[in-house]
Amino acid sequence: MSTPRELEVRLGARSYSIRIGRDLLGDAAQWRPLLRGRHALIVTNTTVAPLYQARLEPALAGLHWRALALPDGEAHKTLATTALIWDALAELGATRDACILALGGGVVGDMAGFAAACWMRGIDFMQMPTTLLAMVDSAVGGKTGVDHAAGKNLIGAFHQPRLVLADLGTLATLPPREYRAGLAEIVKIGALGDATFLA
Repeated sequence: MSTPRELEVRLGARSYSIRIGRDLLGDAAQWRPLLRGRHALIVTNTTVAPLYQARLEPALAGLHWRALALPDGEAHKTLATTALIWDALAELGATRDACILALGGGVVGDMAGFAAACWMRGIDFMQMPTTLLAMVDSAVGGKTGVDHAAGKNLIGAFHQPRLVLADLGTLATLPPREYRAGLAEIVKIGALGDATFLA
């Protein structure tokens, strides 16, 4: 198994690493040591769960954990859906040292992060993005939230992840349209950050 590339986001006490490589989900050494407590909740969706959830499960042996597969799609990025995460945490008996593992694209990451920010006034969560767009945008920066009838992302919080684990192997199952959306975001970020990017 190759050594991942690691970037450090320096935010004082809220600093975290971004690890980029292949087969990282199944490599427990990349993320398991960062779990501080005895409770863990995998938050994913019905599309991603059958593809990648099983890769995380062996590392959770000995912990109190469960998985929650939410309905897929932006239409479900609501407080009502987020409440399902809080319900799962309550059923798990999750305490202040619990951790949410956000396995999926931007919708999953946004909701899981917001749920983590609110539960007991803030618990750990890890971003495990499975789309290129989430890897380069929503999984980094600490912006979490859900939509409201009046607009997108109107309810939210800044809550930094404990880790961002970008497993490039997950991109193999990404539909071409979603892959292109990620590439477009990379070009946009590059152009805005450096005027010579497209020169």
